[in-house]
Amino acid sequence: MSKVEKESILSVTRRRYAMMRTKKARGRILDEFCGTTGFSRKHAIKVLSASRSSIGRRGCPPGGTREGSALLVKLWKLSDMMCGKLLKEVVRHYLSSLRRREVVSDEACEEVLGMSASTIDRRLRMVKAKTGGGKRRRRESLDMHRREIPLKIESWPEAYPKEPGWIEADTVAHCGGSMAGSFNWTLTLTDVATAWTELRSVWNKGAEGIRDSVGDVIAEVPFYVHAFNSDNGPEFLNSQLKTLFNALQGKVIRTRSRSYRKNDNAHVEQKNSVQVRALFGYGRIDDPALLPLMNRINKLQGLIKNLFTPTMRLLSKERVGARYCKRYEKTPKTPAQRVLESAAVSEEHKEKVREMLAKHDICELRARLNTELRLLAKALNNPAGASGNTLQRQQDHRLQPLAGPVTLSVSSHLTQPVRLRDKVS
Repeated sequence: MSKVEKESILSVTRRRYAMMRTKKARGRILDEFCGTTGFSRKHAIKVLSASRSSIGRRGCPPGGTREGSALLVKLWKLSDMMCGKLLKEVVRHYLSSLRRREVVSDEACEEVLGMSASTIDRRLRMVKAKTGGGKRRRRESLDMHRREIPLKIESWPEAYPKEPGWIEADTVAHCGGSMAGSFNWTLTLTDVATAWTELRSVWNKGAEGIRDSVGDVIAEVPFYVHAFNSDNGPEFLNSQLKTLFNALQGKVIRTRSRSYRKNDNAHVEQKNSVQVRALFGYGRIDDPALLPLMNRINKLQGLIKNLFTPTMRLLSKERVGARYCKRYEKTPKTPAQRVLESAAVSEEHKEKVREMLAKHDICELRARLNTELRLLAKALNNPAGASGNTLQRQQDHRLQPLAGPVTLSVSSHLTQPVRLRDKVS
């Protein structure tokens, strides 16, 4: 029976059912109607009773209130567009920081705090839909350093150490799709156990710049570094880094990945995408005068990600048929939380992390980062470049700076976050 036929029978039967005055007569009509349409008896009573009013939805409206949705979107942009599972764990801290700068109603706060991770993702679904030839290598020197540095699989106790201090390193080229000439690079170092990540930008991945950046990170991270793993690139296999690690007198184990095995450095490879490319995109940045600005951006990005951005560690990975079944920890934690909870970290380093948490505020860091990104976008869009050299840029419309004067107003940055992203044409 088609839907049109059911509607026709329903309209006729509803009038007959309304005319019946006895229970027995209504029962005969119900039996006939249920046998014809296949409706259950309870459902037939509901659809045939014209005077029966439908019960409306109780509680909060399905889409939430307008104020609650606006507040959720603002917090989501402030958190660098986290997923619902991660945002749920830190939304209380972000909200308390925001309320110190803006007037937020108690009803909207209660609505956001009462949302589950699934509700957050569902409420943000529509918002997410709208946002969318070098020099020849000296093979003899590289082979010599390879023979001196052991492989990671031979020296690390396990692929996924549980205590801080086991670091993976890699470099990202801001070449715009062409490796010709000189351009800026970004060095990424991430701790496997805590996901603590540091970024440093250097010119042309020179050996001295990489050496100074690695030494700076080893001295600044809030834990003792036990091992340093890199790929087989000449920026890592050189005498400059060898001198640095010799000066550490064996305190840091230096290892390297197997050739053509990117999974040996999987944790830092993932950070290259979610942190470096999310900041600077895929366009060409070939101006050394921009390095101080890029490193200021790297510093702010490190504070935001390490202090206020939670991650979920992979607990197990099992192959079931043609698929992999991955299990993650239930409660996401920030890198700072993992450092504070680790028994292997000294109290002196933990106190350093506590001071960083007390000193910095997420709203202030996000506003400063957006301001620096605007300055970088303006410099990249300037045909003369930051140093006065005419450089060829490969950028799209998303690199255009926002209209209007740059301001440190928190609300303006939350509503229009700046992200330097472009694709290789």
